[in-house]
Amino acid sequence: MSIMIRKAREDDFYKTFVDMQREIDNVFSAFLRGGSPMAPKGCKIPSVDVYENEKEFVFEFELPGLRKEDIKISVEENVLSVESVRQETKEEKDQSYHIVERRTGCFKRQFTLPENAKPEDISAKYENGLLELRLPKKEKSKPRSIEVKVE
Repeated sequence: MSIMIRKAREDDFYKTFVDMQREIDNVFSAFLRGGSPMAPKGCKIPSVDVYENEKEFVFEFELPGLRKEDIKISVEENVLSVESVRQETKEEKDQSYHIVERRTGCFKRQFTLPENAKPEDISAKYENGLLELRLPKKEKSKPRSIEVKVE
């Protein structure tokens, strides 16, 4: 007697919910910043982690397969924009694809920056498919004490 073992497809099931959550987050993010949640057809929403420490805000984007020359980063009216267009690979005449999972097209992410950010000092580094943006914080104004003499 032989036993057939079937591999569970839990990863695909879980990935569906992760992708759905990412889409929902993007819609609400766009709505709250006053932009349109509708991205052009074929646009991808890259994964991003955003965190902060005492000195700076850090944005880490997963952008595999892009060249740094294809990435555009800008700050306009306190909104950070990261965008790119990934060109389609052309199918050769003598080959036919069985699976196509790599996405092509565009992406654009926007973030409203906090008031204590210094966008003029932002730095970017792209290596191994990971884009890291570092955005310094403004120094906290120190409380000023003025002594007033009573006459």
